[in-house]
Amino acid sequence: MQLYPLSFKPILKDKIWGGDELNKLKNVNPAIPQLGESWEISVVENDVSIIENGVYKDLDLNELIIKFPIELLGEKVIQLHGNKFPLLIKYINAAQDLSIQVHPDDAVAIKKHNSFGKTEMWYIMDAVPNSRLIIGFKENCNKEAFAKAISQNTVLELFNEIEVETGDTFFIKPGLIHAIGAGITLAEIQQSSDITYRVYDFDRKDSKGNTRELHVQDSIEVSDYKKSTNHVINYSPDKPGSQNLATNQYFVTDYLHFKGCKRITVKEHGSFMVIMNVGDPCKVICNGVSQNLNTAQSILIPAAISYVLLKASNDAKLLSVHL
Repeated sequence: MQLYPLSFKPILKDKIWGGDELNKLKNVNPAIPQLGESWEISVVENDVSIIENGVYKDLDLNELIIKFPIELLGEKVIQLHGNKFPLLIKYINAAQDLSIQVHPDDAVAIKKHNSFGKTEMWYIMDAVPNSRLIIGFKENCNKEAFAKAISQNTVLELFNEIEVETGDTFFIKPGLIHAIGAGITLAEIQQSSDITYRVYDFDRKDSKGNTRELHVQDSIEVSDYKKSTNHVINYSPDKPGSQNLATNQYFVTDYLHFKGCKRITVKEHGSFMVIMNVGDPCKVICNGVSQNLNTAQSILIPAAISYVLLKASNDAKLLSVHL
């Protein structure tokens, strides 16, 4: 049976900091209070994506990988990761500030959690005026000073803040302290991992009056204490065509901006491709079959597909991701 571009049922996550924007973007009905995340493509344990289109509808992604490992994932992915989809694709909306957090690298994550580490990147889809991210330390720091600030509840004074606007893009490596601020909606590409160490959570309480777990010692051990440099990815968001945003051992991400039709080759990469729509609705055409790709929706193109056509009546803004 021939493979085709796969869409999935979004895995919707209510969060203490979530809002209503993803309900609107994804036409969630009934709306989910405090909807913070939409996991678009995932094989994280207990959160495996279910196919929602075509002849493989209702199979989960792992089941289809078992049937067609090389055809779906690609030879490069099989060589690096075996029969495991290596990424987690998300959209996030923050109505309140997220916790201040940090992620471990592969070595720590494998040792402590039998998991990938978490390297990630963000594309800002929307940001209210004066919204900001926390990324890294204002000045060089160390474990002792960090631990002291946490114990004295002055840790926010240590961190670097960056105001953001639509189209800004950031690379978040393991060990980098970070947080998404209130009023931001973004697309996130990351390793397939749900390992997060919380440093500080603004003393918030959930609906049951409980504070969320912190991971202070783990955070102290894995944090990068060097003064924060500019983690903005430089590119020209209004320039038509394709621009590379990130190339590393975990993923390659390109920004596609066009109007009309654009042909995207897939098979030559030896990897699947994910297309995330961070702009207006468009269409994905493969073997004469057309699928809608709405705002804040993602689609997985199996590695065996030679190419797809993207068609947009308005200015399309897409992220393409492969290994």
